[in-house]
Order: sequence, then C-alpha cells, then structure tokens
Amino acid sequence: MTIVQCLETVTNWLRDNVCSKIKLKAPHDEAVEKYEEVAPTAFTIFQPGKTQAPPENIQTIPSIVVQPVEGGDEPTKPQRRIKLQLSFMVWNPGKHKEEGAAKFTRNTDGWKDVWNFVDRTLQEIENAEYMDGIRVVKELGITFGQFQQDNALVDLYPYWGAWAILTIENGITRTADPYKNLI
Repeated sequence: MTIVQCLETVTNWLRDNVCSKIKLKAPHDEAVEKYEEVAPTAFTIFQPGKTQAPPENIQTIPSIVVQPVEGGDEPTKPQRRIKLQLSFMVWNPGKHKEEGAAKFTRNTDGWKDVWNFVDRTLQEIENAEYMDGIRVVKELGITFGQFQQDNALVDLYPYWGAWAILTIENGITRTADPYKNLI
C-alpha cells in the first residue's frame, strides 16, 4: 500500500467508524444563536476553508484531519510505519435553546465538545486492531493535547481544537529488484 493509499484509508475509516456515529454543532458565525447538528467530516492533510470545501461537504467544521508526522521503511522488512497526527476542530459558542437554555447564552464550555470528540475517536481506534487492513501500533501508545503557540494554548473561541498522535503500520510490496542491474 502506498503512503497516499494509507492516508486515504485511515481518513475513510475515521469517516465511517467515528464521524458517522456522532453529531456536533455546525458553525454559524453570522448567527451564533442558530442551532444545527451535523456529523463531522474527515479530511486528509489539511482542512479546507469554507470556499475550498468539496461540494459534498457543506461545512468543514467539525472535522478530523489526518496528517503524517513522519514515517519510515526498513528495506529488510515488508512493513511501513507512519506516525499520524489527527487534528480535531469543533465550534461551540455557548448553550442553545435546543439544549435546554431559556435563550442562547454564550459560554466557554465548547472545550468539552472537542475533548469528547477526541475521547470517542480514541475509543474507536483503541477497540480496533486494524483500520481496513492498517494496523494500529498500540504498543507505541497514543498521545494527545491541545494546540499551542509560544507555550500558550491557542484561543480561537468559538472554535476549539485538539490533536492526537498515533503510529500505524501497513504492509508494502517491493516489486522491483534494486540489485538487478548490479549482477
């Protein structure tokens, strides 16, 4: 499996096994009192802006973005390992009437949404041995945290972000003989 195929496989697995099972608030910056829940979207490499989103995606947030941090091949082994960062982004400016408030009330509890999203994703990953043929290297662990800049948490209110890093392993096939021309 190529690197591109591997990244796309993980993205599709997250879309099918995580995003399709949860609902989070859709951003309405121009009318924060508007309440709409949607399934998050999974993207590969970057999260497109609103104007660059593919036509099938109405919104680009909430989302998970699958990004390679580093990888490596050992030419004597038929596996490749890739360290991935999963970047999570949600929108939540406060409590809406649909959530039991008398009227929309701004608050800073949106951080809970992103961490519940991370928890749910890690639960699905940790319960799966493979993501459509790609092994999660559980023995290397999974780390997670909040985005920071200059050792301070990034404040994007009403947007909330977090990340998780894990290592995956997939088989590779070498069809060319690198020593063919040397013999």
